[in-house]
Amino acid sequence: MENQETQDELVGMKSFIGCKIIQAVPMKLGKFNQRQRKPTIVSQNKNALGYMVLYPDRYISWSPKDVFEEAYREINPFEKEMCQ
Repeated sequence: MENQETQDELVGMKSFIGCKIIQAVPMKLGKFNQRQRKPTIVSQNKNALGYMVLYPDRYISWSPKDVFEEAYREINPFEKEMCQ
């Protein structure tokens, strides 16, 4: 159960949406960890399906397949041109 302070904070919350173009490639967690030369994410199955993600600031991460596909979709060349 949430305490009163947490409930009060939630009352003032507003909704936001973010948008950025990323680069991604399907990659199992084990291969991602090998590529990074250190186990970045060790608590999951190395055969877990996901994506290696490259953000505009050059940060690289790995995202589980279901989480990634819920948040992103591939864009077409016209959409990419409009966002730059």
